[in-house]
Amino acid sequence: MTRRYSLALIIVAMPMICFAEASVDGKTTYELDMFSLLSFGLAIAALVLSIFMAWLSWQFYVKSTQAADKTNETVTKIETLVAGVQANITEIVQRTVGYWIESGGGDGQVTESKREVYERLNELEQSIQNAGSGSGDTTHLLQEVSALKIQLDELGRGIRESQIKTLFPNIDTEIPTMKYSQEITSADPKEQAGLMRINVLRPTKIATANIKFNPIFSTVPEITAALVSSPYEDDSLISAKAGTPSLRGCNVHLNSTTPLKAGEYIFEFVAKTS
Repeated sequence: MTRRYSLALIIVAMPMICFAEASVDGKTTYELDMFSLLSFGLAIAALVLSIFMAWLSWQFYVKSTQAADKTNETVTKIETLVAGVQANITEIVQRTVGYWIESGGGDGQVTESKREVYERLNELEQSIQNAGSGSGDTTHLLQEVSALKIQLDELGRGIRESQIKTLFPNIDTEIPTMKYSQEITSADPKEQAGLMRINVLRPTKIATANIKFNPIFSTVPEITAALVSSPYEDDSLISAKAGTPSLRGCNVHLNSTTPLKAGEYIFEFVAKTS
């Protein structure tokens, strides 16, 4: 233990011994070299400053990383909103031009001819069903009539897109906002039920699909439509409802305050007359 204290005393006293001077009377006077003291202080200050600068650099790095993340997030949100606005404009233009054509604007003669052909097909379908109730299998004839209806719908869609392209050359109708299909699970003259599948392909605040009754009703039915599946965990974030029905069909609407998520939305619907 004594050796340890002696060694520590020697180490502490060494700087002082280096600056010791002997006086005339034999006593030793110790002087502190100011230059050495300043050098030691500057070294400590440099060490503290370097530590501070390292900490400051790290803080700048953290802040810049956070700012970059926020910027990327903001850019993504803006891109999504822009895409949603573009999709909304396309959807609104398509619906507006569709209503305009159906109300007699544009090529009203083509629309009227389409309605007449559709009515004739419905009459033919009804006649085939009545004739087949007593004898023979008329399934293939009904399938052919349904195929003709699909072709007629495609023709009407092409006419509508041509009208849109003529009126609004900058509107992109080549990339659809959504696609939809329906599946009839049960049908009779007084009640029809089925599924409507809406596949949203890109962000949009509005998505509308048309349910078609087959066969058509003799009186306007009441319809209930419920959203049973969607990309959302919480369906309260979107509005999903049926529109006003007609003898031939009814629209179902998806709406949201923010762009709808891409994915499949499935409605269950029931239409019946009292």
